[in-house]
Amino acid sequence: MKYLLHIFALVAILLIVHPPSRVLAVGEFQADYDVQYAISPAGKTIVTQHVTLTNKLSNFYPQKYSLLLDSDKISNVIAYDDGGVITPAISVKDGKTDLTLSFNTKALGVGKSTKFSLRYEHAGVASKNGSIWEVYVPGVVNDPDVGTYEVTLSVPPTFGEIAYLSPYPANDRKWTKDQMIQGGISAAYGKKQQYAVHLTYSLQNNSITPKKQTIALPPETAFQTVSVVSIDPRPESVTKDNDGNWLAEFLIPAGQSILVKASLDIGISLTPIASFSQPAINMDANLMELPFWQTSDDKIQQYAKMYKTPRDIYNFVSRTLTYDYSRINKDTKRIGAKEILAAPTTALCMEFTDLFISIARAAGIPARRIVGYAYTNNTKLRPLSLVTDVLHAWPEYYDTEKKLWIPIDPTWANTTGGQNYFDKLDFNHIVFAIQGESSDTPYPAGFYHDKAKNTKDVEVEFSDVTPSIKPQSVETKIVFPSKVTSGKRVTGSLVIENTSGVSVRNVSISASSTLGELNLQRDFPELLPYGTLYIPLDVTFPQTITPIKATIQAITNGTTVTQEVTIHPLYVLFTGILLVTISFVAFGAIVVWILLWKRQKKK
Repeated sequence: MKYLLHIFALVAILLIVHPPSRVLAVGEFQADYDVQYAISPAGKTIVTQHVTLTNKLSNFYPQKYSLLLDSDKISNVIAYDDGGVITPAISVKDGKTDLTLSFNTKALGVGKSTKFSLRYEHAGVASKNGSIWEVYVPGVVNDPDVGTYEVTLSVPPTFGEIAYLSPYPANDRKWTKDQMIQGGISAAYGKKQQYAVHLTYSLQNNSITPKKQTIALPPETAFQTVSVVSIDPRPESVTKDNDGNWLAEFLIPAGQSILVKASLDIGISLTPIASFSQPAINMDANLMELPFWQTSDDKIQQYAKMYKTPRDIYNFVSRTLTYDYSRINKDTKRIGAKEILAAPTTALCMEFTDLFISIARAAGIPARRIVGYAYTNNTKLRPLSLVTDVLHAWPEYYDTEKKLWIPIDPTWANTTGGQNYFDKLDFNHIVFAIQGESSDTPYPAGFYHDKAKNTKDVEVEFSDVTPSIKPQSVETKIVFPSKVTSGKRVTGSLVIENTSGVSVRNVSISASSTLGELNLQRDFPELLPYGTLYIPLDVTFPQTITPIKATIQAITNGTTVTQEVTIHPLYVLFTGILLVTISFVAFGAIVVWILLWKRQKKK
């Protein structure tokens, strides 16, 4: 459904002079608009329309004007023309507001004009979500009887720094009809959106032996920061896969189940985060054909030859498919790219995403699927198709010049009537899972339901306060024997554990020994929250004739730990073996002597 101003000044609003009962047809006048949106610091928007209706025929004049607004948040309507105040007729139904004006004046004759003004308050244009102000100015239908349609927008400086504005006004001040029929104006003010996210994962082990299970935690991306406030129980390990997912592993006892509860602070930015390290991309893995992404299909191949850039593919998908609201809240089956081309009016976000990925991959553009949470305050304009804990899906494509995965949303581009979700996404998309090398795994939070219970496993709240930077905490342990023998090869390990909830970048580890051959240097780009590194140690200590001490030293990002090792001479080992052998021989001799003595005594 498009969020548009439907102007019904074309049919059934102008009456002819003779006979008066006849309804005027389209094309009998021209409407020119000067529309002003003025937003207060509290977010209330005053909309003022100055309208000129010009007659194209000599025997018609406008008697009424009707305006249908796709919102029920309209109040304090005022209207007037050259004859004075107009009392509007207002009706609200199905989330829409119908305003009808009956003019005080009559302008008869070709070229004669009826001028009037309409003013109302609109509570749905600006909204403050968390730390971000968002502004959506509705577009208009492409009406041939509308001549000029100019829009101005006034935003208070208290909204803060502008994050994005799409599109920019055509002449630096006003937006035009050509721009407004493409979906209106969207803007956001602020630097970063903060969310408090609470997730529940239900894990079940029905086998007779302990079993390890893995869940996907929301990962960091080029536009998303993640801090794990708490996770209970603590995972056995946290690792990153080739797509960049954070995978936490848990050991489930035989025949038991556990509930994993995780609380996270997540920040969303619109510009790439400088500290984020983009993993190397496997081009082949992100171009391959997979279930739901039928890149070898003839139609998809045909479209891949026609649309060769991400923007062209995005435009094609968002304009070709139609969102099917009737499929929401059903046990919806994901049908994939090939099938949706056969039924383009039945698409949900899954199909918008799958079709983009399929055509992009067929065109040689790496693309992947994101499943996560998307905040919306209008499910008609920005719907959520994956009804399991109101999740959403959208694609990313890889920009080889920027060396960056770029998120886009062709679904919401379609449902909002053309708002730009290509050049900038928004602050409302939270990544839960990345699916590139697989088209359906890992499963995101919200898919780990206990089917026997009707629980809400995903809770997301805006946070007005940026969380304080949590201190990084990396613990290093040297696992090594405290006593060793000279000249022998001895093995051990370094265990480096991130005990904090934030990812640690650029982990530098070195190890050395005051005696023996050990000179280790390792560097890791990242250590995930509650992640662990295991680094093997292999040392051969020198020969010695007396016991001596050695110190093994490990340094992790400037923090030093040591362990003392006692090196015993080799003869000590032989002496020990000799003493043990003599003891066994002596013991054996004594046993034999006793047995012989007892036998002799019986005789």
